[in-house]
Amino acid sequence: MKRYVTLYVMPLLLATLCMGCGGHDHMRQLERLEAQLDTAPDAVRLALDSIPFSSLSNEERALYAILRTQADYKCYVPLTTDTLIRHATDYYNRNRKNYRAAMAWYSLGCVYTELEDDASAVEAYLQAQSLFPDTTVLYYQLCYQNLGQHYINKKMPDEALAAYTAYHNATEGYAHLYADLRLAQAYIYNEQPEQAREILENLLQHRDEIDKQSLGTILFDLGKIEYVFSKDYDKSEVYFDQLIALCDVGNTDGVYWFKGRVSESRGDFDAAKNHYEKAMQTYDEVYLQYNCARSLLYLTIDSVAQPDLYGYIKRFEQMGDSINRIERRSEIDEIRTAHAMELHQRELRDAHRKFMYHAALIAVCILATITIVTLYIEQRRKQHYLHLRQELQRNQARIYKMYQSIEENGDSSPHSREEVLTLYRNSLNASIALFNKSACAANLQRLNKLRNKDVSSISVKDREELYETLDENFITFITYLRYEADKYSQAKLSTVNIHLILLLAMGYSTGVIRECLAAATDNVVTQQKKRVLSKFPNDILDLLYNNS
Repeated sequence: MKRYVTLYVMPLLLATLCMGCGGHDHMRQLERLEAQLDTAPDAVRLALDSIPFSSLSNEERALYAILRTQADYKCYVPLTTDTLIRHATDYYNRNRKNYRAAMAWYSLGCVYTELEDDASAVEAYLQAQSLFPDTTVLYYQLCYQNLGQHYINKKMPDEALAAYTAYHNATEGYAHLYADLRLAQAYIYNEQPEQAREILENLLQHRDEIDKQSLGTILFDLGKIEYVFSKDYDKSEVYFDQLIALCDVGNTDGVYWFKGRVSESRGDFDAAKNHYEKAMQTYDEVYLQYNCARSLLYLTIDSVAQPDLYGYIKRFEQMGDSINRIERRSEIDEIRTAHAMELHQRELRDAHRKFMYHAALIAVCILATITIVTLYIEQRRKQHYLHLRQELQRNQARIYKMYQSIEENGDSSPHSREEVLTLYRNSLNASIALFNKSACAANLQRLNKLRNKDVSSISVKDREELYETLDENFITFITYLRYEADKYSQAKLSTVNIHLILLLAMGYSTGVIRECLAAATDNVVTQQKKRVLSKFPNDILDLLYNNS
């Protein structure tokens, strides 16, 4: 009774211990998420929500920060602060090449890219490149791409061209096409239109391999080249019209403004005005609104006086004020970021409590299931053992009745020799089944696999345990053997003879039998076997050999 009480109480006790320990080691889970980051960033974000940041070790927090930052960045979740990723950059040694240290600084660069902090982003990407142990990894190459854009933002054309050239040389496949596009933009910014035109026109030859957004950028850049450098307004407008025909392409905010510039250069001021107004109606981006308002203002001033002149001037001034407000938003953003971090910490604590509750519930269910299955298997084993014992008892009772009938009636007995042999065989098989469930049988089976090799010796203790197990499980069949030997040859079987016959019937090799009986050599076992088997009739010998 105490045993069963223990089996049911243990799951509850272990579940309580699990709830108390807090589950501080999450490194294995984080490493699995790290392997999925590039293929399933949305799933990684969801899994990270269930990991309590406050309970992590310093190393786990560093890896968590990298995974959270990269997963958010890949899923286009705005990165508003570098507080989280700083856990990683502070933890890893920046003077030793290490992939995770490099990813920490690369992720910090991604944060500053989102925050439009060009100087800090350049510093972070350069630091990341110095820490990557392998320069062929994707993120090392992406550092060049991001550096190129920040160099352009900082008006460093030579550095931008060098970065995009390195990115172009390191890529292949579709990424190589994208690198070509960024390299062409660097050439445009560096006032090298011919090199840019050559790349962009070559990209148009592969337009079926390029997504619509990149295709729109190619057409837009070709239009700019023709307008700004070649002054070929007709060809420029052709590219802009092709871009507008794509309809659903984003990042084309400046196309109508450029069409307005083309029309203004041709002297078609009405068309220019319509294009500028179209751009203002279509796109809300503040800098484009500012440029369109300024162009309309100058266009109106240069043309015949119009009643809406002052309206355009007022719109132009309003857009200038909007730009100034954007530049002054940093102080407000810090307050919002602090508030967002506080909410995030609260969500992590709530997620931690929910995670521990569900983990404890699952642990209880698993342990209860294991306990029930173990009890069921044990019960089935006991039932099978009892069934074999009962079968031996029934078999023994039938054989004794046959013996009595044969002794009383002699040759006229209704029971045939075949019936007796069948009962012998059933008894032998049931006894072998019982023996095979013992530890001795497992040890002998291991030794028997070394049939063609030297068999390792059996200890005296193991040998004594083997004899006891044989006597216990073959007690009924041993009685039959003694009866048959006495009836056939009036011979008395020794204990050693009995054990040899049983091991022979179970099919063990001569080497194993030699060790079990502590015989000197295999020849000794062979001679003993011949002497013992000569004491039995042929049908008993057939029973023993056919069974083995």
